[in-house]
Amino acid sequence: MSDIKDKKNKSEQILGLLKSVIGRTMPNVHKSPMVTSAFNGKIVSAERGEVEVEFITQPEMTNPLGLLHGGMQCTLMDDIIGITVATLGLESFSISINLQINYLGKAKVGDKIRVNAKVIREGRSVIHATAKISHINGNTISIGQSDLLRTQIDSDYIKSLMNHKNKN
Repeated sequence: MSDIKDKKNKSEQILGLLKSVIGRTMPNVHKSPMVTSAFNGKIVSAERGEVEVEFITQPEMTNPLGLLHGGMQCTLMDDIIGITVATLGLESFSISINLQINYLGKAKVGDKIRVNAKVIREGRSVIHATAKISHINGNTISIGQSDLLRTQIDSDYIKSLMNHKNKN
């Protein structure tokens, strides 16, 4: 029973941090900066198992045509899925074992985009999540899904989020 209580407590603490920065840039709370921090992602909403982050497409995020690069879309989804899985309050690190993306639209430099990620299934060994990148007006740019393997590896990321929240 205490594992469930600990998990809920961790989830609430992480959600507290994310909700405290809604509308602001995600703080850099990990040893190496997350993509979300590096590209000034702003938390739009955060609930257990669902997070939405807004970005302005920057030149460094684009391909030679000036469009949001497919690899960057994949990276943004993976990053926001990781943050979303952190809201579950798990002790250990979950590692992506696949990530499938469908590119359906485009974004140019200066466009406001949103990345929404949601945990669909929280299994004992595999977590399934989906993600969507869309323009601020709702037009879909890409959709994706990922399976993440729950490991026994302690999560420095979760610890750093917890420590950051406790310092504030």
